Amino acid sequence: MNEIKINKIIVLIALILLLFVPSLASARPEYAAKESRNCPYCHTRDGPPQLNEIGVYYVTHNHSIEGYVPTPKVTPTPEPEKEIEIGVHMTTWDVGLRGMAIILLILAVVYIIRL
Repeated sequence: MNEIKINKIIVLIALILLLFVPSLASARPEYAAKESRNCPYCHTRDGPPQLNEIGVYYVTHNHSIEGYVPTPKVTPTPEPEKEIEIGVHMTTWDVGLRGMAIILLILAVVYIIRL
């Protein structure tokens, strides 16, 4: 009599465990063969239960990746590490004064020659 109870308990536990098997085995190799892709194409690095963007699209669009357009990735603009000065270090005012001085010098030379 005791053996019959133990056998019933074992069968009951086996049936309960069988209920959880489909949820544990959610990744299907036939999908990989159908789409000619490896499992990481639709799943994250954490494993088969977690889907990435393509995997979610595949599930929600009748198990097809036809028409999938990936969302554009936003790349942050890197901040410069240090300030770099580019160009000649002079101001417009300095160039103007030099140019005016040269023009006045030429005019003075021409004026002296004409005298």
